[in-house]
Amino acid sequence: MIEVELKARLADREAAEKRVASFAKYLRGFVKADEYWHGPDWRFVRGTKGFRLRQDDGKTLVNFKHRRNEGGIEINKETEFAVSDAAAFVAFVSRIGCERFYNKRKSGRAYEYDGATIELVTVEGLGDFIEIEKLAKTDNPEEIAVARGIIRKILDMSGVADTEIEGRSYSELMMAGQKPD
Repeated sequence: MIEVELKARLADREAAEKRVASFAKYLRGFVKADEYWHGPDWRFVRGTKGFRLRQDDGKTLVNFKHRRNEGGIEINKETEFAVSDAAAFVAFVSRIGCERFYNKRKSGRAYEYDGATIELVTVEGLGDFIEIEKLAKTDNPEEIAVARGIIRKILDMSGVADTEIEGRSYSELMMAGQKPD
């Protein structure tokens, strides 16, 4: 699956949420606790062979992505799977040389509109953001262009200016000295 995603900073989360709630279907509130791990060679090429272990809604999910960024919109080939025993998974990856790099926690509310997921989130230590994600079946340029168009339309409907788009990942923001406490 190809994930097409945009995130933007929110100066006024309450106003953005009111606008989103006026056109999108509410899905759920959430707290996502993420651990970022790197493979055995992480000391040499930071950011490669990494994966995320997420606790969300009683589930444990492992995720890794092949990323690219085009004009502030991420286009990622994403692989995600559930694990039934988080402690056993952590013991396994530790045994083969993987190490936890950092943690991230975000909380918010999720909505759906036009096949896209909209999340209004607070990322501990970084602030408030809107994340808009549309999944594509392939990385066909036309399909990606349609997804990008839907995402931009939703950003506009949310009342968030293009100038607020954050092209860096949360990881990059944290590594740039804006780490959570």
